[in-house]
Amino acid sequence: MIKAVIFDMDGVIIDSEPDHIKQEMKLFKSLGLDMNEEEHQRFIGTTSYYMWETIKRENNLAFSVEELVNMDREKYYNHLCSIEDINPIEGVYELIESLYENKIKLAIASSSPIKVIELVVKRLKADKFFKAVVQGDDVLRSKPEPDIFLYAAQKLNADPKECAVIEDSKNGVNGAKKAGMRAIGYLNPNSGNQDLSNADLIIKSFKNIEIGKILGE
Repeated sequence: MIKAVIFDMDGVIIDSEPDHIKQEMKLFKSLGLDMNEEEHQRFIGTTSYYMWETIKRENNLAFSVEELVNMDREKYYNHLCSIEDINPIEGVYELIESLYENKIKLAIASSSPIKVIELVVKRLKADKFFKAVVQGDDVLRSKPEPDIFLYAAQKLNADPKECAVIEDSKNGVNGAKKAGMRAIGYLNPNSGNQDLSNADLIIKSFKNIEIGKILGE
């Protein structure tokens, strides 16, 4: 029986992947990197540190991983602060609200840094719904490893087998399954060509979805 639901943020709560890609492609160009969007998609769902460690190693960049991560994060955070509205993906706010009203424990487990997560949650007026918020920096290993989901379950005081995870990326779905949790893949066309085949359930929309489907009832 599912007693807790863990949400990814980017590509699940907000449709942020196109903005992430746009901002990072500009940064890649400024660093002299010739990387296309398809190559960038392999990092969807992973932490900034994992992405920049890999890119630095593959391209012999002079900057430290810390410097690259900070450049990336500041660029995206400033972008978020500059836009007037941050809107949830259609139907997801209503799903979160419904789960909360049905006494399901809720958490966010996102590879984004905490100040970005907190900004988004505050702008969406969704603070009260989430009992725990976990960032990628809180754990040693990035998705597709299970660490972030296991830590979120711990903060919710929930058994992993009683948790469901909603993810839009292959890395996220595989991490949830490794954690022994129910994995729900959200097929977001803006998240690139993600292989969600390991998910227990794949959905194309949150609109009017019954919570029983999420909980596997």
